[in-house]
Amino acid sequence: MEKQQPTTLKFKEGYILNYYQAFYDRFGGKLENDSYQLNKNGIYIDGTVHEIIDEVQLSLVDTQIAFPIRIDRTPDNNPEMLHLVLIKEGGYSQAYQNQLVNLEADSTKGVFFYNGLFPLAADFPANASYKSIAFKFSKTGLKKILPEATTPINQLFGNEEGVAYHIPLPTEVNRLMEDIFSYSLDSFGSKAMIRVRGQEILITLLKVMIQMEHDDLNGLHTHDYQRIMMIKNRLLSSLNDTINVEEIAHEFGVSVSKLNRDFNSLFNTSIYKFYTYAKIDEAYRRLKTGKYSVSEVSYDMGYTNPAKFSSMFKKLKGIPPVKVIPL
Repeated sequence: MEKQQPTTLKFKEGYILNYYQAFYDRFGGKLENDSYQLNKNGIYIDGTVHEIIDEVQLSLVDTQIAFPIRIDRTPDNNPEMLHLVLIKEGGYSQAYQNQLVNLEADSTKGVFFYNGLFPLAADFPANASYKSIAFKFSKTGLKKILPEATTPINQLFGNEEGVAYHIPLPTEVNRLMEDIFSYSLDSFGSKAMIRVRGQEILITLLKVMIQMEHDDLNGLHTHDYQRIMMIKNRLLSSLNDTINVEEIAHEFGVSVSKLNRDFNSLFNTSIYKFYTYAKIDEAYRRLKTGKYSVSEVSYDMGYTNPAKFSSMFKKLKGIPPVKVIPL
């Protein structure tokens, strides 16, 4: 079967509306100053734009397109403008600076941080769901939020050359992204909550990147990454158990110290914290359906004492679990 050629959209790198305008010009839909929606002819796009402050912009994108799309961006030639993409679901391949990189959720390249000083072409496969959060901001705008980031950001990004970095999506940032997509489904207070969480994501992620060694900005070695992902999947498939890091290290043929170091490098948290948060996240999802009681979810998540479960849930989510259950 002949490979389907992608539909190409070309535009200059810049703020989010540049992207939405290119889709609107090609496919139509509903374009406003803070959103773009399209649902016809095999194209579903739900995109919103939120101004955190002047010159700091956040966007949410949820899309699925029945045919392949190529987004071809020309440089904006603005060394003051930076672009940060966090992939929540799905992925795409990206060609730039004589290299081809696959960016996808739950990988060592789930975050892409770059300036717009080089051409960039992104290929999205057909019939694949894609969700992401993107930040577009100037160094001046960032300084208003986080003045202490000015020097390290200038060290990461020179003024005259194209620069790009990749890192895994830190676990705490992934949780904040979950909150944002959840807030986007609400009406009351959603925009305010999205802006607050967006600012928290930006600050947290920049702090992680600034603290990382330069070589770590491109992730773990392939075999180390694969091992950590296998361990992660095992943890998520057995949320009703207790864990023993020594036993996990022995099972996967790695020292405890290396296991802890690699896991923290990929998820920016310890195995125990990751597992605890995963339990509480799953508990939240179950309670939100209204099909389970607090006691049922508590026991399903391996807690023998519902009071301890409720205490941990409130500590991590900020509200008692009973408040999550729909009336």
